[in-house]
Amino acid sequence: MLAANHALLVALVALVALLATVSASPAPAPAAGKTPPSDPIVSIWAPDQTRVSIQVMGDAATATGQCRGLEGREDGFIYLHTWPTYDNLVPAWNVKLFRDWGCTGTPAAEMSVWDGVRPHVAFPDPADKSKPLVVKSLMFVPVQY
Repeated sequence: MLAANHALLVALVALVALLATVSASPAPAPAAGKTPPSDPIVSIWAPDQTRVSIQVMGDAATATGQCRGLEGREDGFIYLHTWPTYDNLVPAWNVKLFRDWGCTGTPAAEMSVWDGVRPHVAFPDPADKSKPLVVKSLMFVPVQY
């Protein structure tokens, strides 16, 4: 019995040592020049859990640069996610977020994901981090790798 426990302990130590040397690698970026999937969509949640989804129908050439207006909520947003992804789940689309309607001026931010649901944190305005970013328009752009 003691020999069996010793053998089990040695096997467990060997397994831990093996697992310690294995590192998880991030998903590889898509091949250069790969066209992003069609029909990008973004879902946005406000702090009161109101949700909006915006989609541009069409291929990448049609969807890229399309401007869409938003309500311009003063309380900002706590969640943002774009879809679809590439086959390996790497984001295919970003959205450029603008403070003005019509996607004018310099974008305040560009992203594919923001998750402030827990602990319920609105995305901060890069110009004044004490306030949430008020987004009035956005446009889809392919993620650059």
